[in-house]
Amino acid sequence: MENKILFLGNNQSDWRNISATNPIDEISLTLNDTPDLLIKFVNKHKGKFIAGYISYEFGTIHLGVPVHDLNGIPAAHFYAYETFQKIEEIVEIPIANWSTFHPIISREDYDTNFKKIKDHIRDGDFYQLNYTHLLKSKTGASPESLFHTLRQNNNAGYSAFMEGEGWAIHSLSPEQFIKIENETIFTKPIKGTIPRENNDTDDEFNLKYLLNNEKEQAELYMIIDLLRNDLGKVCETGSVEVIESKSIQKLEKVFHTYGLIQGKIKKNSHPIETLISMSPGGSISGCPKKKACEIIHEIEPYSRNIYTGTIGYILPNGTLNFNIAIRTIFQQKENLTLGVGGGITIDSKKDDEYNETLAKAASFQP
Repeated sequence: MENKILFLGNNQSDWRNISATNPIDEISLTLNDTPDLLIKFVNKHKGKFIAGYISYEFGTIHLGVPVHDLNGIPAAHFYAYETFQKIEEIVEIPIANWSTFHPIISREDYDTNFKKIKDHIRDGDFYQLNYTHLLKSKTGASPESLFHTLRQNNNAGYSAFMEGEGWAIHSLSPEQFIKIENETIFTKPIKGTIPRENNDTDDEFNLKYLLNNEKEQAELYMIIDLLRNDLGKVCETGSVEVIESKSIQKLEKVFHTYGLIQGKIKKNSHPIETLISMSPGGSISGCPKKKACEIIHEIEPYSRNIYTGTIGYILPNGTLNFNIAIRTIFQQKENLTLGVGGGITIDSKKDDEYNETLAKAASFQP
């Protein structure tokens, strides 16, 4: 097996268009393994091209929060390659087919959990929580052809394809988690979503509604504050600053708002140690993070796995770039799992939030 990995960006991102095959080494971690093993792996292959993923559970368990079992799926998996190739978008590919994605929980279960979250917020346990659920589908297509077919409808800025023994990841993510370059770290959280429309007038109306929506704005600013705090733990004192407080990202089916924060990494900090210490991302957990993750474990009866984890690469020059693995499908043979979710605050309405999750899945339907 080639153990191929592939990254594709767009004209709005700084994600490199690169691929690599036939790794010279690999490491697969369980939930019982320590981050030190991954740090040693990266140090061993310094100057090589290194790529891989960290699951939501691997980041969360190091907060001291219980997590669901991954049932044999790696909690983190990385490859080291001698070289990588710059690539152009692949246009002529076999078109893959797959069945319609359907939620695995009932609408009644969603509503019950939504009420539990709102009760926790009223009790002061947290301000915001990212509640997710899973959709299932099947395919007879090869993993790589499925990825390229999905990519045609999801020209996302932080897309990644990765395959291992019996599994593959199709991440069509619009969200950058962290980039570390020349001792500077950047994070770009997304919060705030509204569907796109089929005509310019309605599309513009929705965009203005999103920009003026106080609930969506409060949610974004809350997560920016959380990530400023996360960066403050790994950066030089006084170096953390918000570069963009509310910018717009246009995707095929939705608009998003996002922020951009940067800081200067502390001397002698290891990039992988920083990546794990900031995991899971604030935009896909909640605020405060630890308490939100505890409640996520209670109300989501399954592991998220790679979904809302992070996947990315380290270039030979040491630049690290990782996404937040949203809009991400995990494939095991013919079985496909797609996670969707959204941030719940005191002002959230259950119908709006549920419909938002389905809007995020729309571009993945056959």
